[in-house]
Amino acid sequence: MKINAGMLMNKDLTAVSEEDLIQDAVHVLYSQRLAGVPVVGENWELVGYLSERDILQGAVPTFLELLAQSSFLDDSEGDLIQRLKTIGKQQVRDYMNSEPVYVEPVASLMTVADLMLRKKIKRLPVAEEGKLVGIIERGAFCEFMMEGDFFDDPIQ
Repeated sequence: MKINAGMLMNKDLTAVSEEDLIQDAVHVLYSQRLAGVPVVGENWELVGYLSERDILQGAVPTFLELLAQSSFLDDSEGDLIQRLKTIGKQQVRDYMNSEPVYVEPVASLMTVADLMLRKKIKRLPVAEEGKLVGIIERGAFCEFMMEGDFFDDPIQ
């Protein structure tokens, strides 16, 4: 039996909408202990992915913004907090990755592992015909590979 992404994906579809506010998305991330979450449109269409990194990247000043300041890091924490508060009132669509990396349920385990490593992905959405149907978490993937009893039989 050949194992594929659809067989090991988690069908818990925790996701946010692109119209949601960032502060609401952060609440989902924090309460569910997630580093990122798929962004869905109507009928669960996968339209993006929002990570903690995307949000923090929007709040941290760019190199050019730092150069324009008279003193590089004076009160930078206050600026960071203010930027995060401002971002919290904006919509997910403004900070999400609008070209999410995902796999189809028929994707091979090697494809899943390759994408997770190459793209540094902890949570890989699984979409079928453009609709979110599951997610594969890197830790669960590793555990499945190490503890799965399917290795007792040669994989055809």
